[in-house]
Amino acid sequence: MNNIIAVDIGGTNSRFAHFTLDDTGRLSFIGKLQLKTVETSSLDDLVGKVRQEEGPMVSSGKWDAAVFAVPGAVEGNTRAKLANVAWAVDISGLRQRFPDKKIFLINDFVAQAYACPLEDKTEQKIVQEGHREEGAAMAVIGAGTGLGHCALATDDLGGFTAVPSEAGHACFPFYGKTESAYQDYLLKATGAAYPYGDLVVSGPGLSHLHAFLTGRKLAPREIVQEIVPDSETTALFARFYARACRNYTLTVLATGGLFIAGGVAMKNPFLVVNDHFRKEFNNSEHFGAMLGKVPVRLILSEDSGLWGAANYGAIRLKEDHKDSGHG
Repeated sequence: MNNIIAVDIGGTNSRFAHFTLDDTGRLSFIGKLQLKTVETSSLDDLVGKVRQEEGPMVSSGKWDAAVFAVPGAVEGNTRAKLANVAWAVDISGLRQRFPDKKIFLINDFVAQAYACPLEDKTEQKIVQEGHREEGAAMAVIGAGTGLGHCALATDDLGGFTAVPSEAGHACFPFYGKTESAYQDYLLKATGAAYPYGDLVVSGPGLSHLHAFLTGRKLAPREIVQEIVPDSETTALFARFYARACRNYTLTVLATGGLFIAGGVAMKNPFLVVNDHFRKEFNNSEHFGAMLGKVPVRLILSEDSGLWGAANYGAIRLKEDHKDSGHG
């Protein structure tokens, strides 16, 4: 039996969860706690506050691996500069303090990708039924403050390899008179040199779109309270989200399934669970039939990143176990 601590560090909150990995390879959730990231000054400070909490989850001697999932590009498996967090992460100090433990640092969307195979562990909503192609790549995409992407490729032994992406910064395609006019508006409003996914399919993107269509500048939470499934804002945002999903699905050939994460759709499913989204997602001259078979799921569980981080840790522990000659 192994014990894994999964950590999901966000701009506002950081969540810690304790999982066990039994001898059959089954992950089980034991418990979790949440702290305010904004009330900490560093990773060491955050970990120190966790260790002050009561309970076995944070006992220094009762864990075998820790996986930190962070919103930023990871360098050398050790460091990362985080989005919307005042401090950077460097786990080299933790590795020195706990030399007998396995400590990993991964991008938060790598964690989301490793949650994709655990469909029975997370609550999901069907966007498109489809049929998963066994052995094919899976992908996850999620709009929040920005637009995250990651793909999960399979190997011949049934294992997984995450393929990180910064596709949210790739140029976003607009077409037609209305969209061309919106592109001009968006570039003027943001000062950006070109439109890209983070600008278009995100919380801020929803605000810009609604302002363009209505002339009213509102926060995303205000917008979703006044729009309905057939609102012009809903229809156009759903098309943009679907276009980003379609392009990424085609890029990595994610016929094993596409998973939508992120707070924008998780909190407001009607933005993607609609015919506007499905029509745009399958709109491909050459691959429409293939796209129509891709299962698309909306992840509704806020703990999916924790499950994914734990799954990543479990896979790495299994690999180490085999390499040591015990497997």
